[in-house]
Amino acid sequence: MKFRLLISMLALLLSFTVRAHDGHDHLAPEAALFHLLWIIPGIIALAVLAGKVYLNSLSKTYNISQVKKKKY
Repeated sequence: MKFRLLISMLALLLSFTVRAHDGHDHLAPEAALFHLLWIIPGIIALAVLAGKVYLNSLSKTYNISQVKKKKY
């Protein structure tokens, strides 16, 4: 049963009619802006994650204990 569900979900996700439709024009003037607005949350999440990894690696390298402030 799970195998059939997996195959049907993959078929829906990978079908060409879902991925490319009539109203999806990449040559439109505002297409780049729409795609940029759609991807910005992912870029922000990656930047925050990279910052945390960088700060953790610095604190381990220089043996710095990070001070956590109490939230009131």
